[in-house]
Amino acid sequence: MVLTKKNGFMNEETEAGLGAISAGVHKLDGLYSKLAQKQGVSYGVVQIFYILSLHGAFTQKQISEIWQVPKQTVNSVIKKLIADKHITLIVSKEDKRGKKIRLTPLGKAYTKKLLKPFFELNESVGNRIGINLINQLSKGIKTLGDAIEMEMELKEISSKWEKKINNEKKWR
Repeated sequence: MVLTKKNGFMNEETEAGLGAISAGVHKLDGLYSKLAQKQGVSYGVVQIFYILSLHGAFTQKQISEIWQVPKQTVNSVIKKLIADKHITLIVSKEDKRGKKIRLTPLGKAYTKKLLKPFFELNESVGNRIGINLINQLSKGIKTLGDAIEMEMELKEISSKWEKKINNEKKWR
């Protein structure tokens, strides 16, 4: 159900804009997922190889936070990649309980092959629309995500305070 100004919940223009952004992000995910399928893997596998190839070692928790996917989903992919000898787990120096995921030499070689079509696609798109627009979109999406996260946290805090106040009223 779309909550609009007509039924007293939301400005129609805001809803339309946020809906269009959400649809656009889902379209991008769907397109990248199709490319992943053409490579014979899931998009989740591509995402993990992408993160590790660009940024080095991460924990499962960090990967799940970056991509906003459940840790169980990341764990399933990680188990498969360990079995395929594409990644290895290293005990973190900061937290002995956390294990960092790192590409093996085999994994690095596979990553180059797997991600090549993605990088080529991204390069073509960058040439077509320009780095300025890409940077503006990236900054805008990040700002929107941060704002949504902040609002959700504020509502959660507000809800906790309301419950606390209501509980105190019951005991008076």
